[in-house]
Amino acid sequence: MRNYISYCVFLFALLLMNGCQKDDRMNNMVDDTIYIRDYKENKITVFDWGKFDYNVTIIKAGIGQKATTVNFQLDEAYLADYNAKEGTNYKLLPADCYTMGNSVLTFGDKDTQRDVPFIFDSEKIKALQGKYKEQYVLPCRIESKGGLLQPLKPEMGVVLLIPIVKDPFLEFISPGLQLDLVKLTPTSAEQIKGEAVVATNYPNQWSLDYEIEEYPAALDAYNATIKEEEKDKRLKLLPKAAYQLPQMPYKVGEKKNKATFDFTIIRKGLVSGTTNLFGEYALPLRIKSVSKNSINPEASTILIPVSFQPPDIVRTGWKVIQASSEWIGGGEKENILDGKTETFWHNIWMGGEPPLPHFLIIDLGKEQEMMAIELIRRANNDLKTVLFEVSTDNKTYIPVGKVDFGTNNPKHTLMTNIPTTKARYLKCIVTESNRPPSSAIAEIYVKGL
Repeated sequence: MRNYISYCVFLFALLLMNGCQKDDRMNNMVDDTIYIRDYKENKITVFDWGKFDYNVTIIKAGIGQKATTVNFQLDEAYLADYNAKEGTNYKLLPADCYTMGNSVLTFGDKDTQRDVPFIFDSEKIKALQGKYKEQYVLPCRIESKGGLLQPLKPEMGVVLLIPIVKDPFLEFISPGLQLDLVKLTPTSAEQIKGEAVVATNYPNQWSLDYEIEEYPAALDAYNATIKEEEKDKRLKLLPKAAYQLPQMPYKVGEKKNKATFDFTIIRKGLVSGTTNLFGEYALPLRIKSVSKNSINPEASTILIPVSFQPPDIVRTGWKVIQASSEWIGGGEKENILDGKTETFWHNIWMGGEPPLPHFLIIDLGKEQEMMAIELIRRANNDLKTVLFEVSTDNKTYIPVGKVDFGTNNPKHTLMTNIPTTKARYLKCIVTESNRPPSSAIAEIYVKGL
């Protein structure tokens, strides 16, 4: 009995404590209010296809759940006041440029949103102010019947509707040179797939057909932006045999604003006979046509970069076994394999300089599958032309390629693609110099497997 009485006292105290606690769930809540969702300035993109539908949204919010009727109306006095305060020169949009639907909005106690429908005439607005310009507006205000509901702030109850006529475009979502580089090596997969994305700049309601074409002019325009002294950064046109596009036309689905199309990069298309065509390429593509509306001329092309490069053959165990001459004292033949571009081989020049040609022979230690040769010349740019020959036995040599720096080329490094050849020995023959008969080579690399 004593335990029962103690329990009842505890329960009563608990109920009393709960009854005394303050209910703060309604703190910071406000009574019902109305406002224009996009108040003050509402810049409306009116796409240039004639009649363009747009809804202005009115919001009722708060905790009172009151019913009301709201009038949405033009207010020219607000336009004059706005121009004076903001230093603008907006003009009233003529009545024949738009149609306004029901402007008397009835909100039930639980309703939170109503729309005022507009139809803008893009042709007439365009005739007034042109495209991509803002000059004519509609000044609007909302009022609750009987003043029952008010905006939280006065500026939330007024708006300038500013129609701006723009072209409805299909465009690449990321035009120009793409960030995703397609990387190829001699051991890459035969085919690498990628995709690009097109999009409409408008709320699309139709099923659109579009076509894509190769567009070399886009690559020419890109390369023209690269300075002459950096021309080695220019990209080569990807051969037609090195890519494939699916059958056209492609589609943007009804009520879809984006679509992708696939492309395939084909490695064999960058091989000619037994020679790999190593280099930096780009596939330039353009939106050729679209079944409805227009193509954005500023976003109609992309460049898909494709890098095809061979790996370096590790130079461990390499030796320069012969040189036509060398300058002992800073121009030794071993310097072309030390990994330092500031050191170099130089033909002998004191005590009687020999005439061109000069040569060096490198032993790679074992047969290697050669695909390209890279040469770095001395920084004074005296070297001009070097021929390359290879051999399996250091007796019979066959020519495989050359590098030619020319006369005024500031570049220090050149690579030449050669027929894929298994060989152990590489002969480098200097045939021309910009400071004859002197020549110097800083480094030699062989690329392949």
